[in-house]
Order: sequence, then C-alpha cells, then structure tokens
Amino acid sequence: MMLARFLTREINGSCLLSRVQRRVRSTAACSVEHSEIKNVNNELQYARPTKDIPGPKALPLLGNWFRFIPYIGEYGTYNLATQFRMLRDQYGDIVKLDGIIGRRTSILLFSPELCEKMYRMEGMWPMRISMESMHYYRENRKNIYDGQYGLGTSQGKSWHDFRSKVNPHMMQPRAITPHIAQISEVADEFVEKMRTLRDPKTLELPDNFKNELYKWALESICSIALDFRLGCLKSNLAADSEPQIMINCVHKMFDLMYRLDVLPSMWRLYNTRNLKKFFRVLDTLNGIAIKHVDEARMKLHETTDNDTNSHNRSILQKLLHLDKQMARVMALDMLTAGVDTTGNIAGSLMYYIANNPEKQEKLREEVMSILPDKTSPITYDILIQLRYAKACIKESLRLFPVSIGNLRTMPTDVCIGGYKIPAGINVLACHALITMEPTQFPRPQEYIPERWMRDNTEFPSAKEAHPFAYMPFGFGPRTCAGRRFAEMELETLLLTVIRNFRIEWHHGPLKYESRYINTLASPMRFKLIDL
Repeated sequence: MMLARFLTREINGSCLLSRVQRRVRSTAACSVEHSEIKNVNNELQYARPTKDIPGPKALPLLGNWFRFIPYIGEYGTYNLATQFRMLRDQYGDIVKLDGIIGRRTSILLFSPELCEKMYRMEGMWPMRISMESMHYYRENRKNIYDGQYGLGTSQGKSWHDFRSKVNPHMMQPRAITPHIAQISEVADEFVEKMRTLRDPKTLELPDNFKNELYKWALESICSIALDFRLGCLKSNLAADSEPQIMINCVHKMFDLMYRLDVLPSMWRLYNTRNLKKFFRVLDTLNGIAIKHVDEARMKLHETTDNDTNSHNRSILQKLLHLDKQMARVMALDMLTAGVDTTGNIAGSLMYYIANNPEKQEKLREEVMSILPDKTSPITYDILIQLRYAKACIKESLRLFPVSIGNLRTMPTDVCIGGYKIPAGINVLACHALITMEPTQFPRPQEYIPERWMRDNTEFPSAKEAHPFAYMPFGFGPRTCAGRRFAEMELETLLLTVIRNFRIEWHHGPLKYESRYINTLASPMRFKLIDL
C-alpha cells in the first residue's frame, strides 16, 4: 500500500533529516550487505531517470497533497482502491506518487511482470518500511519490546533473526495441528451463537453481526497465540469488557495508522493529536494483551519444561522454549494482526457463498461427504481433504483481499519498467487491481471457485494467470507468517457454518472501505436456514 515518505526540507539553511530517513539509510546498508540481488549495473546504465516515471506532477511548494484533499482534490473523494485505479488509468502500469506531506515517494506497479521484478530485487533480507507510526511507538516502549520489534516493523539482521526463529514453528503445514481442536470448538460455539442472534421471524442476523465476527476472530487468535480462551463469545458481553475494548482498539489502531502513515501528516516533526491518540490506543490494547500473554507464559512454563514431545506443543510453548521475549512480542503481534483481518475476510467469504447458491450447494456436498456427522471432530486429515472449500477461500481473497497490495523498500538502486528506482524508495505491487483484470482472470467480477480446481475444464483456470498476479499472503521471505493459521481458522469456520446452515443474502452488493486494510461496510445481515 502507499505509505509515507518524509522529505528533507531546508530550515535556516540546514537540512532537517527525519527519523525515518535515518532508519532507511541504516537498514538499507545492512540489507544490501547480505542480499543476493543480481548485478543490475547494465540495466541502470540505460534506465530512464526516476523523474520520468509517469504520475501526477508535484507543483512547486504545493506538491501533490492538494489532489487528495477530501471533496476538493481530484482523488480526495475516493477510497484508496479507487484512487489507485484512477492513477493507473491515467498514467499506466507504473506510476510515481510524490510531493505529499508525510509520505515517502512511492512507485505503484499495476502489472504482474513489474511486480515480479520488484520481488526479484528484494534480496535475502527484504525491507518493508511501512507501519512507521507503529515502529515509532515500539521504539518508545522499551519496557514492552526491549529492542525486538516483531516481524511487521523490523528490518535487516534483527528482522532476519526474529523470522528465522519463528518460521519453523509457524510455516510448516502441520504447525496448525495442535490448535485445530480448539479452533473447531470456537467455531462450534460461534455457530450456536449465530442461531441465538437470528431474528425469529426473518431468520436474519442483526446489523451488528460484523462485530460478532471480530469476536470470533479474537477468540480464535487468542486460543492460538495464548493457549487461552478469552471468552469473546459469551452472551451479552459488556461494552466495557476486555474483549470488546481490544476489538475497539484494533479498529482505532488501523484507522489511526491510515491517518498517520497514508494521509498527509506532520507527526514526524512533532507529536500530533493523532499520534498521541495512537499511543493511548496501543497502550490500552497492549495493557490488556500483555496481561494475558504473561499469564499464559506463567501457566505454560512448567508444561513447556516437562513436555518432551515438541510436536504436540502449541506455538506459544514452542516459542517460549526458544526465547521468552520473542514469544511475548510474537503473541502481541498475532493478537493485534489477527482480528480485523480475519474477521473481515470471514464476512466477505460468507457473503460470496450466500450470494452464489449453486456454489454453496457444491461446497455443501463436499463438506457432507467428508464430515457427514455434525458432531464429528475436525482434524488435520479432514482439512487437507477440503479441495473445493479451499478454492472458495482463494476466490474470496481474490475479490476481497486484505489490502491493496504488497510493499517493498528497495535496498539498492534498481531498474523496474525501464526506470531507475533509487535505494530507500517504496515500491507497491498493487495486486488488488491486477487480480480484477480480465487478461489475468476472465470474468473477474464473478465468484468462480472452480478456476482454482485442478480438474476444472468448464472455467478458465487460474493457472493461466501470471504467477505474480495473485499474492494474498505476500511472497518470499516476508510472506505472511500467520498464513497457515488464518487459512485453518477460515476453513474450520466455513466447514462448520455450511454443515449447519443454508446461507442467504438479500441486501444488494457488498460494500467495503479500502483504507489501511479493506474493511466491510455493509451490515452483515445473512439469513440462516437450519439444515
């Protein structure tokens, strides 16, 4: 996504360097030393200068910020996805966007070939200078992070060291096995709650069902990250309960990150009102989360020491065995990153299933053949048999991705699309727009899970698309570390819901907001008919 670049400005004849610029220089130098980026000197020799990349021209003093003023600028009235679509339509497959207060210059890529080139240039230790407000917060909360800033905001060797410890315990296919039973239990409880939430006459869920999806997501990620049930699915959960406060804080966190890192902001020069609010929100969220992380750590301390079968250990147990501080930071990351994202994806998945009854029946046939008894336990062996269900999730993520795309900060000067991209520049692969191109996915507006099936002969296969067109979880060393757990949560929920209900939708096209992440805007008023 399009993130910030703070430009140097002349003040009293001297150059003011931002905190961000200093970090870019140090992390870029470190990454270059350990990268495997191929020699591109020959390409750079003939590359056109960065200033020639098409894009809205920044005016003297004004820059480009005025173009994004709400209701005034030509892009200001629209959400992020529409802004990017307009820029692509105006300027082509590679677009430069600069001259906006608080944003670093960004290069937007709208073709899979250019995206592939970006990923090929990322090196062994890819940089992603994003979530800069989050990194600033973590640098100022040494009592919590103690120099370990997690996978999202770390760079260079510190990121590599953290990731290399986490990968073996999160990225292996069977890493989800110790958590499936508890996630299945959460899904069963959620289905029962859905029954109680329905209107007795219309059988529709209430307007605020989206908040219930966030509760399910928080309860699921807590059981994974903490080996602990937080109690999010209790009936009549109070507005001031810890689960609801955490959910509200995550919403505010993403909203403020959008205001600080995407919209024009002066927080890098002084502590703005939104930055102070951001710190308060994260302090509240972390205050609750750390309490439960530390309680879980103490509870599992003896078990971790005595359990000799590492395959049966939970993620928290495995990470505690390696590094207690790293386990704490990773648990906090999972709690903050696994609520809005998974909750919104689950809502969109249910929408596409409800809005395509013939696909829903095909899905139900598969689910009932694998799990004929509703009370049968869900296991790893059952999940790996869900071919059509997995295709349904893939197609939903194509139509409703978590974000606009994947970002990399160039570790050295590179050439992309015939243009020179200097080190430290953010480049964004805009997959959300690419996956809607008919040249990549014919009939792109339609929900067609079959395109992901190997034995499909009726619909154009997704295999015909460019390999770098569809990247819902990222690519390479910085691919999403929680991917397998998110997929397991979604598969388990989908299996459980479809086995219990026929889902219907009677309220028009799905609406969503495209900001820092994509967020559901329509009331999730599904009609649930018992089977």
